Amino acid sequence: MFTLLPFVLAASAPAHATELVWEGFYRARGELFNSLSLSNSNSLAEGTSNDITDRFSLRPSWLISDHVALHGQLDLFPYTLWGKTTADTTDPVTGAQTARADSDGVGTESDSILAVRAWGEAITPYGRFAMGRMPMEWGSGILWNAGNTPDSQHSDTANRVQWTDTFSQVFVLAAWDQQYEGFLNAPDDMQSLSFAVGYRSETAGFGLLNNYKYQPAMAWNAYTGDVWGFAKIGPLHTELEAVGKFGGGNLETGANDITEMELGGMINAGLDNEKFGGEAELGAASGDADPTDKKIHTFTFDPNHDVGLMLFEKPLPSLASKVPNDTNAGQDYGAVLTGNGISNAIYFHPSFHYNLMPNLQAKVSWVTATLAKGASPDTDNRHGYGNEFDLSLRYDPYPHVWFRGTAGVMLPGKFYSKYTDKTLGGGFDQPAVGGQLVGTVEF
Repeated sequence: MFTLLPFVLAASAPAHATELVWEGFYRARGELFNSLSLSNSNSLAEGTSNDITDRFSLRPSWLISDHVALHGQLDLFPYTLWGKTTADTTDPVTGAQTARADSDGVGTESDSILAVRAWGEAITPYGRFAMGRMPMEWGSGILWNAGNTPDSQHSDTANRVQWTDTFSQVFVLAAWDQQYEGFLNAPDDMQSLSFAVGYRSETAGFGLLNNYKYQPAMAWNAYTGDVWGFAKIGPLHTELEAVGKFGGGNLETGANDITEMELGGMINAGLDNEKFGGEAELGAASGDADPTDKKIHTFTFDPNHDVGLMLFEKPLPSLASKVPNDTNAGQDYGAVLTGNGISNAIYFHPSFHYNLMPNLQAKVSWVTATLAKGASPDTDNRHGYGNEFDLSLRYDPYPHVWFRGTAGVMLPGKFYSKYTDKTLGGGFDQPAVGGQLVGTVEF
């Protein structure tokens, strides 16, 4: 069905004049690391790893009239490895489909096109109404992040009904989401109510987001409050966001009488001028002293909030699988201590950039982090995550086109180096080095 979509769009003759506006990007990204295992002594250390991935994100908007619009998002080959879908050949004896080792091309697969979002919108004298599967975004993006940039690997999306309006520079938002669907006619859907109010101008803004989640079947109730603000004074800028989650109830895993209290936040400040600039960011995400009890305290930043090339971005330490197959892709994550997203951490992230030429910029950055909570016996004397240093060059030869290369080294702290898995062993004390090349066309 999706293969016919471009022809349908091109051949369709709408009953009324409709303007079709396209936004999106194509991104190719290659990465090379040695070694995300943080070890050269562990028997399963994977050594060098690499991949190249695609992402072609299309965000069409059908402007049906001055008051009505339809929006959508399609991702073509979302995060698909280059050469993954090799052309097949049929075995004449067994009839089995086998990937051709000598193939000069790739074939197709059912998930080459992913329908991500679709929603409608109406502008009335009483505000803007929208409904459907739409992006969720707020503030600096540590809680909700739409993931619409080429560097994004994830996105926050909800099936919701939403109303927004502005009164001069004051904005308000009210929404209802249905975030989980179980059996029909059963009270097991996770519901969500949101209300936000704030002020925004070109030089300053602030807002408060309130979100309430409830699930009657599990007696689960939770409140999230998010305060955000920013200010710009000439070349100086600053932004902050603070989040608190409070709630409790039962979980579908069978755990009952669970309580939740999670806290997270960040503040950054920087300076930009025509030749150089820099910024520094300080952030924290609460953690659990005892992850096995009935109290949830671990807050995790949205995974699109990146501070490094490897730290809080890649599963560390990852090992080679004893039995590689298509399911595990040759990797074993049984010893992984940190993944994609800042969690149970206090971090400091300064950076400095310099414009070598009008279309060429160099940037150096450093991130250092330690545990926010590590009082359990398992983390005694293992509080430091370590340090990462990155250098990148970005080249913008033409409008809408840019290339970026990044190289980095991650020096593991005691949180990794003093850890030993009962089954997979230890020795996670070696630096990891890596590089990333990105090419993007935006429109």
